[in-house]
Amino acid sequence: MAGKNVPNYRLYREKSGESEGFWLHSETLSFRSSVHNWEISLHRHQALFQIFVLEAGEGELLDGKELRFFKAPAAIYIAPGATHGFRYYTRDADGLVITVLADRLSPVRAADSAISAFLSKTQITPLEGFGLDGSHVAPLAARIHEELHHAGPGSDILLDAMVTELILRLARTGAQAEPTEEPFAAKARDRQRMHALSALLAAHCREHRPVSFYAEKLGLSPAHLNRITRREAGASVLELAARHLLRAARRELVFTPTPVQAVAYSLGFQDPAYFNRFFKRETGMTPGAFREAERKKLVA
Repeated sequence: MAGKNVPNYRLYREKSGESEGFWLHSETLSFRSSVHNWEISLHRHQALFQIFVLEAGEGELLDGKELRFFKAPAAIYIAPGATHGFRYYTRDADGLVITVLADRLSPVRAADSAISAFLSKTQITPLEGFGLDGSHVAPLAARIHEELHHAGPGSDILLDAMVTELILRLARTGAQAEPTEEPFAAKARDRQRMHALSALLAAHCREHRPVSFYAEKLGLSPAHLNRITRREAGASVLELAARHLLRAARRELVFTPTPVQAVAYSLGFQDPAYFNRFFKRETGMTPGAFREAERKKLVA
């Protein structure tokens, strides 16, 4: 979608109607996302920046060019004017969305070039395992939300200080999470590797190959490949292989008359009992119970 065709909102699907004194807004993540079936289409906020503090759930950030995976606990910074949208994988996604006038960034950006670089583009920052600064982000967001909705004397002064601290804590956490900016070429190469891996998994998941098999095909070490898949897809290579296998199992159980035992063998399980345990672990149901339940839905 061309940038000129992307809707520009103050808040998503709301026309500008705030008072002249408006500079800060806070709401729960579910407030707007649940109304739109947990999918927020591409849009932008020309004069605003946003910080999403995700405490539960996972999904994809869309920017019109690529999809970027995120998983709680994490914070997502949306730069002023940046095209963005969201698709949440789970309906229990929870957190806060803080929206601020972009001019509030000016003093912070002028004070530190590293902070300015962080704030120049949209960022996804994990909040777990990155020290003291990361541990402050969610509590700070909660305090901002509470103060904004229960304002008292001096609230604007206090909120201004807390928003500034939130920005700085988030930028510091981002610097720890990714100490050196990965070149665009390297990121593009990793995306190509993920596409190649997906094709390999589709072709070989029934063979129950070890990580080393896929790593060798891609010219990587097993550890390096696992780092890439965890960063790009939030799962290990074997977890991705299990997902491919599970999708194949579901298709065969629902759309073919093949007996469960034969399905197990066709998926590379040497013993149908292993298949039963795998399927129940992943879905909470036995293959037979799953087949019966899904076929009832088809004829309902």
